[in-house]
Order: sequence, then structure tokens, then C-alpha cells
Amino acid sequence: MKRVFILASLLLATQSSSFAQKSTEPLDFRGIEWDTHYSAVRGMQKTGSKNEKIEVFKKQNEDMTLGPCELKDLHYEGYSGRIYKVLMRLSECPTTKVFNMFKQKYGECTKVEDSLDNFICTWDWKRVKLEYAIDMENSYTEITYTYKITENEYKRYLKEKEAGKKYPY
Repeated sequence: MKRVFILASLLLATQSSSFAQKSTEPLDFRGIEWDTHYSAVRGMQKTGSKNEKIEVFKKQNEDMTLGPCELKDLHYEGYSGRIYKVLMRLSECPTTKVFNMFKQKYGECTKVEDSLDNFICTWDWKRVKLEYAIDMENSYTEITYTYKITENEYKRYLKEKEAGKKYPY
């Protein structure tokens, strides 16, 4: 009985947060929080746009490595000037090392698509989605972080825009 009382006392004295599993959801990318206006990020320059609402940015003096690999491309996308997506492309790289790095950091994928030409592993959290895609036919790997809250704003904009075309006043 004395052991049970001591064990119960220790459990109550220990903070409940120490038992909670840490979230692995990436709330930023290399120190840049999602939804930050690009003008607030030092060295960020607009390099183009995908349409009238999605802007493409690059950061000056960006570290162009990811683990043991050189990045072929790294760019940021913004909706209304706010960063919501990061795309990285690697080529000629030991993809298993990089994939294992992501797996160690984020755990098992929540969704896997595997075919002869492509492998896509997706981690899908409450606010952020991460896709790790290997295109075997073209020999490159693409990694995409997407802040889903801002992406949903953009999708709403597209729906409203399309609805306006169907039903002009």
C-alpha cells in the first residue's frame, strides 16, 4: 500500500506536459515562420509569379544544402505577399539518406504513393503538409512544405473567382 501511495504521489507531482509527445509539425522553415510577409525576411527577393496572386521568392545567401545533398533549386511562394510554400529540388543525391533524415525528424509518413516511376511520401499535420517526392523517370527529388491555412485562403479565392465567371451580375 505504501508503494502505491508513493507511486501515485510521484505521478501527481510530475507535470502532465512531460508525458505529452512533442509535436513534430514544422511551424517554420529555416527560422521563417509560415504566413510571414516576405518583406519582413532579410534578403528575400521576388523573382516572379505563377499568376496574379502567387508570387515566387528567393532568399539571398540561402544555404543550398539539405543534409548531405546540394539543392538544385529552393524557392518560396507567397499568397498576398505572405510565405506559405517552400519548394526544394535535389538531383544526383543519395535519396535514402535524405528520406531517412525526414523520417527520423517527423516519423512515419501519413500517406505513401508508390509506383514504378514515382514515390511520394506525405506528412500531413493540422497546419502544415510536407511532401517528399522522388521522380525516378527524371531522376530528381522534390520536397514541398505547404502552410495549409494560407493555401486554403488561396483555394477560396480561386473558387470565388470561378463562381464570379459562371454567374456574372
